[in-house]
Amino acid sequence: MTTRDTWFRRWPARLFLRRRLRAEASLGESFRIERVICVARLFLAIIALVALDLDPVEPAAYAPIARALVVLFAIHSFAAVLVLRRRPRRARAFALTTHAVDLLAAALTLPMAAPSNPFFAFFLFVLASAAFRWGLRETVATTVAAVIIILVHQRVAAYVPILSIGGYDQPGRLVARVAYLVMMGLVLGYLAEESRLLRAEAAAVVKLLGKIRVDVNVTRALTTVGHEAVKIFAGSQLLLVVEELDSRRLFRWDTVAGWSLASTTIRGESSTAGRSVYFFGSADHSMAIVRRKWPWLSHHTYEALALDPAGHFVDSTQLVVPKAFAAAYPFRRMILAPVRFGDEWTGRIFIFEPQLNLPLIELSRFLQMLIRQVSPAVFSVHLQNRLQARAGALERARVARELHDGVIQSLIGVEMQLEVLRGQKTLRDSPLGGELLRVQHILRDEVLNLRDLMQQMRPDEFDPDELLHHLADMVQRFGRDTGIAARFVTGLRKISLERHVCFELVRIVQEGLANIRRHSAATHVVVRLSAGEGAWRLEIDDDGRGFPFEGRLSEKELDARGLGPTIIKERVRAIGGQLSIDSAPGRGSHLEVLVPQESRG
Repeated sequence: MTTRDTWFRRWPARLFLRRRLRAEASLGESFRIERVICVARLFLAIIALVALDLDPVEPAAYAPIARALVVLFAIHSFAAVLVLRRRPRRARAFALTTHAVDLLAAALTLPMAAPSNPFFAFFLFVLASAAFRWGLRETVATTVAAVIIILVHQRVAAYVPILSIGGYDQPGRLVARVAYLVMMGLVLGYLAEESRLLRAEAAAVVKLLGKIRVDVNVTRALTTVGHEAVKIFAGSQLLLVVEELDSRRLFRWDTVAGWSLASTTIRGESSTAGRSVYFFGSADHSMAIVRRKWPWLSHHTYEALALDPAGHFVDSTQLVVPKAFAAAYPFRRMILAPVRFGDEWTGRIFIFEPQLNLPLIELSRFLQMLIRQVSPAVFSVHLQNRLQARAGALERARVARELHDGVIQSLIGVEMQLEVLRGQKTLRDSPLGGELLRVQHILRDEVLNLRDLMQQMRPDEFDPDELLHHLADMVQRFGRDTGIAARFVTGLRKISLERHVCFELVRIVQEGLANIRRHSAATHVVVRLSAGEGAWRLEIDDDGRGFPFEGRLSEKELDARGLGPTIIKERVRAIGGQLSIDSAPGRGSHLEVLVPQESRG
């Protein structure tokens, strides 16, 4: 890989062909710019009149003409102020009109623009106003127009003596004047372009920060940031790959394929292998990469420049873009920068085919700065969501305690009273006794439903190392509350699963047991947890009615038929697992969940 500064050498050629990073000027800002130029134009006219009094034009016969031109320019300046005040909403059209008139005024005064009078300053004013209004492109265009006017004047002055007052018939002086004008145009345009670039970068950061809302989740915040960043850089696609430092899992967000939390690793593949696809080179460097295909080579080559966190150039000759990344994202031009969200997430952001007119490495530097400004705001959204989730969990726990100490105890008391009433001799065999038994069963079911609800509302306050004990206690409590013979079977002594996977497995068992109690009429239930063949296996067996199908169906087949427990399927997908159900109507069912064992790289 070479490190030739391709983007620096080609930047001037692309200056007029590609989109610029510009801050959109509001109507009020455009009006303010034109007002400043009007005041400067008026000052220029007054100073020119004073200068003519101090140092008149030679020969004296042409002095009245010079004064008349300056007076006309002063009238034009004053009229421009009045027009701008009366029609401020047309500031942009006004700018083009007055700029053309200013250039015409400079052309009319050119015959008298000798070193002994101020008329050549009119050209400098036109260049300065172009730079102040717009930037480098427009200033260079104005400079070219001014040079053409000077050259045309030089040509015509050879035949019209009155046009040679300023001495433009001398080639050496002509070259000096043109060179001076070009130099001033380039300097003024460059300064104006850099100033506007700084303003545009600051405006882009402010606009991006303004798009981030604290009342949305992190995924939506990242979606907003990603699509807005693509617009800012005029790119074709944005890719964000982040790694959760706690679990070492990789996640990918993509503006083209849609944003999701799907892991980048495939089943059986370590997260370290997934990291090598996206975290090539130094993880804390920003880079600009160009992909080339030479006719005499059978493979692609890459040109790259890299910046360290301080913005200094670093050696990137050993950088190799992985084939898997190049195959998935066949880019021609790409910039990337590191991203970090607090002490929990780290990653990279890639923007493909940016079309701004800055050198590619400067775009990478801008992306680096943009991410540094925006990532704290995104992380604050994450912290806000976490606080809200914690507050919600505490509130749900409070409501669960209230249900247990209030409603459930009352319902149990009513059920016991019904049991006493139903035991009386006068009601034991009467129709009223049967009705009381039905009501008693209803109350018992509602108590169990409320206990299921309480279990779901309580936060999962256990460590992943306590998963086996937690599941055994849950199954035992289920058997005690429902009267169904329930057992938890496992040959594992210790289990190492990520926290969120443990919580999802607990919720799957809760939902499965609740469904068995409500719908299966089972008398025996067995919950198993085992490991083998690169996966954790969770199984729930019952001897109840079974599902309304016979045989073994995978998750895809269940979805195609609209069968299976929806909540369990969603939770299995959330942990990247596989679900299958084996059912025999009237003879029970077997639910199996496989979760891949990813190594912790």
